Amino acid sequence: MAQELGVSRQTVNALETGKYDPSLPLAFKIARLFELTIEDIFIDDVA
Repeated sequence: MAQELGVSRQTVNALETGKYDPSLPLAFKIARLFELTIEDIFIDDVA
């Protein structure tokens, strides 16, 4: 996954554990990779 997104494995781990919020371009790449919308992947739990 990291290779397909053009990021490090550490970045993927930080995304998965909630320690890092992706940039908008990276969020779009992730959404395309999983064939989902950004909203489907990144839900704001604070709202």
